[in-house]
Amino acid sequence: MVYLKNSGGDPFYVADFRVRVFQKLKLPTLKERYMVLKESGWNTFRIPVEKVYIDLLTDSGVNAISLEQLSDMLGLGLEDAYAGNRAFYKLINVFKEFFPHEYIVLAHQGRAAENLVFKALMKNGKKPYVLTNVHFTTTRAIVERVYGGRIIELPVPEAFNPDNLYEFKGNIDVAKLEDEIRRLRPDNIAAVRIEYASNLLGGQPFSMKNYYETKEICDKYGLPLIADISMADWQIALMKKRDPMVSGKSAAEIINELMELTDLSYASARKGFYVRGGFITVKDNKELYEEIRSWQVVFEGHTSYGGMSLKEVAMLIDGLKMAFDDDLPFYELEQIKYTVEKLDERGVPVIKPPGGLGVHVDARRFLPHVPLIPNGEKGGYPAGALACALYLVSGIRGMERGQLSMDRDPETWKEIPVELDLVRLAMPRKTYLQSHLDYLLDRLTWLFENKDLVKGLKWIYEPPVLRFFEGILLDQDNWGSRLMEAYEKQLGEI
Repeated sequence: MVYLKNSGGDPFYVADFRVRVFQKLKLPTLKERYMVLKESGWNTFRIPVEKVYIDLLTDSGVNAISLEQLSDMLGLGLEDAYAGNRAFYKLINVFKEFFPHEYIVLAHQGRAAENLVFKALMKNGKKPYVLTNVHFTTTRAIVERVYGGRIIELPVPEAFNPDNLYEFKGNIDVAKLEDEIRRLRPDNIAAVRIEYASNLLGGQPFSMKNYYETKEICDKYGLPLIADISMADWQIALMKKRDPMVSGKSAAEIINELMELTDLSYASARKGFYVRGGFITVKDNKELYEEIRSWQVVFEGHTSYGGMSLKEVAMLIDGLKMAFDDDLPFYELEQIKYTVEKLDERGVPVIKPPGGLGVHVDARRFLPHVPLIPNGEKGGYPAGALACALYLVSGIRGMERGQLSMDRDPETWKEIPVELDLVRLAMPRKTYLQSHLDYLLDRLTWLFENKDLVKGLKWIYEPPVLRFFEGILLDQDNWGSRLMEAYEKQLGEI
């Protein structure tokens, strides 16, 4: 972004890129959208993309690509090979510009990288605990359901207050961290994990001071500090806006400083790195690297491609450069800020301050009459219901990030209540325009004014792990049809 002053002296910004390829969008009719929801089991993950008008489900794998990446997709000048392809060695050199780490491992996506990391660190359950600022859904599934461990979350108190304007809700509570290390004993702890621009907290960043303090505690007890850096671009951009400790530093300098403190990082490249794939970096622990690499060959493929296609390996080169560009990540941050502030002005409950990743609507306050957890014949899951209601009245697909995204306790099969029940409206990078945001604002505002029509959801089919992906639900008391009738009466068919 280029930040300037207008002729009146007020600040404004201009995007530092242009769009030269576009995709035509089609808005399904209201009745089509209703039928799609019924056929998709009231689960936005199951909606076919051709039935979506504006897709804010995720930022993963749906970002725009650069002109350089488009060229890489053609594979010109690249010699394909099962082992030792040219793109891999070019990629290694670019990694070294940003990561002061000795070793790099590729994987076909983020959860595959996570699997390799925790398989090596947890020693097949001998080190069962992972301490973190906040969990991610696949991280919890891998640590707890695959390797029999346990995620211990240690966020700061401000993290679960949607209205609190604290700027670093992604911080880990360092006092609690040290208490937990002493209680559990270091020999039982696989790692301390920090998630960049924490997903389930609404894309909220940590501070550099907190990262140094966390590293100091890790070193004191001989524990590795690991990081999920899938959204490092937004984490660093938010730090540049808010954190005095990085004032005047470039994105490249900030990621280098963070990685000097980090023993291992991993990422879904589908997010902040603009390409399908994943990777792991290891600072200097050769033994750990060799163990990860030995399993990489089993699960992902040869070291020089790791489950990624040659074209994807080449596209990651420019993806790294875009992630740590000093200007590009601010485009989506400005979109998020604009939308959050406008919704807040209209009384729509949102997570504040505006973070990275997307706009996060607080479904428990939006639908206070819908229970968090179903009870008897009464449905629940406010965020799941709200995501479906938004699609019905707009064709906009968001996703639930709350109670539905939290799997049941595998031993008792009881629900584990969440602190935040959110509808995430992700902002894919370099994808949507101002008019799309204004349409979202209008339809979400109308829905808020008619929120009493929205009831809960009930299970028809509930998968045992990561249930939000393929679960099938039903709208309690057929509320979808009544919402459709109210919409059609006030706004017409479309």
